[in-house]
Amino acid sequence: MNGSKADLDPQWLEAEKRYGGRVTLPRESVEESRARFHAMFALIEKNLPPPSPAVKAQDVVIAPGQRVRIFTPVEAAKESTNALPVGFYPHCGGWYAGSVEMEDFLARDVAENAGMIIFSPDYRLAPEHPYPAGLNDVCFAYEWMHKNAAAYGGDPQKKFIMGGSAGGNLTAVLAVKYAADADLSCSGFIAACFPSCDPSVLPPEYQGRNDIADFHSAPMLGIDTVLQAREWYNPPRKDDPLYSPLLHPDIKHLKQAYIIATSVDPTYYETLFFYEELKKNGVDVDLGHYVGWPHYFWIDPSLPKSKEFMEKWNSKLREMVAAA
Repeated sequence: MNGSKADLDPQWLEAEKRYGGRVTLPRESVEESRARFHAMFALIEKNLPPPSPAVKAQDVVIAPGQRVRIFTPVEAAKESTNALPVGFYPHCGGWYAGSVEMEDFLARDVAENAGMIIFSPDYRLAPEHPYPAGLNDVCFAYEWMHKNAAAYGGDPQKKFIMGGSAGGNLTAVLAVKYAADADLSCSGFIAACFPSCDPSVLPPEYQGRNDIADFHSAPMLGIDTVLQAREWYNPPRKDDPLYSPLLHPDIKHLKQAYIIATSVDPTYYETLFFYEELKKNGVDVDLGHYVGWPHYFWIDPSLPKSKEFMEKWNSKLREMVAAA
């Protein structure tokens, strides 16, 4: 699994031809990396349809310099006699890039097709704002959602968290942080292709299995970018369970989860380790295993596999809501 053509799904290889070659993020300055990251999304944005009128979006300032975008499914809100479940969706971007706008279309998809109100927060980015600044913003926004969900037609007792990459890390962190809290614990979560534990502090049973050298030439995300992002995020302790959620003692209190791993991806093994840890602790968890696909491939909606991916994501959320 080194990101070579032999490893990648033919559908992805065809997409690379349309992109004009391999899309990846090398190690470079934060300004250069952000510019490349935004350019990558701009390329994908060309394939996006106009926003669906089936979802109403509004930006709400919840603190000075901090906002949440709220996505409400119009028909579900109109037809339901009960408050709708709510979803909390922190964006991707390696803790140093990204924004609510970049995953707007995915949040709309979830709101419309999973039938829930989605709250998507902006947060401060590293390295200008290292750990725990961004995490603190996300925690504040999550607690704000819990307190204010009812005012937007949501049920604060049916809370779900979801995200991928750095957003997946923040999702897992929120899930474990509040797992033992009767009010703030989530009813379920989805975390996709995310860093779950700093390699330097992996538990013994996982050491020797995290062969990230496999992924030097992986599309979308290379090893150097992951290492650089960790340096910019800069948690003082690598074993801090709010950075390495695999180590959190309250994993055993989690209710239900859907974990997604993409096999041509530097986060592949860490994602699988988190899934294994959930299973070991008796959590009701399923694994979505996308062999031959790179990090965050579903961000391109023109791929048939992306449609399948999002249908599964929304189906899993509906199952979790029914079981909550």
